[in-house]
Order: sequence, then structure tokens, then C-alpha cells
Amino acid sequence: MTIQEIRHAFSGRLMGGLKMRTAVCETLLLLPEDIVKYVTRNVWFISSPDDAWAFTFRGSEIAKRHLVVLTEELFSQAPEDINYTIVHEIGHVMLNHKNSIGVEQTQTEINKQEKEADEFARRYLG
Repeated sequence: MTIQEIRHAFSGRLMGGLKMRTAVCETLLLLPEDIVKYVTRNVWFISSPDDAWAFTFRGSEIAKRHLVVLTEELFSQAPEDINYTIVHEIGHVMLNHKNSIGVEQTQTEINKQEKEADEFARRYLG
């Protein structure tokens, strides 16, 4: 897949500035195509957009999808840190991890999930 094909596959689920959209697409190029297809169909990536102060979604737009929020500060970091963070978050999605917000989890469970997401990122980024 190309960056343009990945952007198109997100079909509006890639919300944020150009730097963020480019980083997510470039990072996805590092992953196997089956993961890219799953992510582009089932995950929203959101950061602050360049052209708006705020935005709103209907619940139906994000129902049964994963939501990854990336801070603008991330995009001032080194490229390898940006890639690692994005792939780490994709790891949480692909490993079907629970979100600790609104779900009771022990620190042991959270630590286990973080370790698994780190291992996922290292597997694909070397």
C-alpha cells in the first residue's frame, strides 16, 4: 500500500494536523498489510486539527471502533519515538486490550498490557 491508499482507506477516521496524518500513514507502512487493513477500517486516530479549534462526533460514527488520541507534543519528538508510540497504541488494539478508563483493572493487568504493547512495537520496529 502507498501513503495515499492508506489515507483513503481511513475514510475520514484520521482527524488532525498534516504532521499527524502523515506520521500515522508512514508508520503503518512499516506494518504487515493485514494489520494496516484492520487499523484503517476499525481505528480512529485523533489529534488537534490545523484548521479547527474543536470538532464533534456522533456516537454512531465511532461505535464499535477503537479511538487513539495522539497529543501534538508527540510530533515534536524524534521520528523513531513517534513511530514507536503509534505502533505501541496499535498493539493495544490488535491485542484486544481493555482501556483502564471505565474498566476496573489492577496495576498488574495494566503493566502486563503495557509490556505486551511494547513487545508488539519492538516486533515490528526492530
